[in-house]
Amino acid sequence: MEFGLIAGNIVLILILVAGVVLTFLTLPGNLVIVLAALSYGFFEGFVRFDGEFLLALGGLFVLGEAAEFAAGMLGAKRQKASGRAVAAAFVGGVAGAVLGTAVMPLLGTVAGAVAGAFALSYAAEYGKTGDREQAARVARGAAVGLVAGTLFKLAVAVGMVAAIILRLSWG
Repeated sequence: MEFGLIAGNIVLILILVAGVVLTFLTLPGNLVIVLAALSYGFFEGFVRFDGEFLLALGGLFVLGEAAEFAAGMLGAKRQKASGRAVAAAFVGGVAGAVLGTAVMPLLGTVAGAVAGAFALSYAAEYGKTGDREQAARVARGAAVGLVAGTLFKLAVAVGMVAAIILRLSWG
């Protein structure tokens, strides 16, 4: 067994694990995973990590991003939210993640995204309808949708990591 190959595989696995952690924190971990696989493919001559495999990873990346992007908004829309509240759920999720990271890195990102989606979608819906119960339903839907989207994206990340690790050569 070649030391360089084993060391490269271990470094790749550490980067992949970091990508999964970043995804859990609603940061661009899936992008890190895809770029790590692309870089590894470049260094190994695109033999095990060929174009077809890398395109499949790219497709999974897009699927995970789209699901995360849409889930909070769809959660709000499912509760018959106004267009304003749907947009606010997205903006609140992003703004909350940024603020949450500043306050408490790691878990603050997730908590901030959920709280931001909840608060802004509630405010937007209440401002439009004046109905507190409807606004609360919309806000809960946005928060649950955001969590579901993040969990789906996390599952995609774990699946990509498993596929990458199964393709590694150890000797």
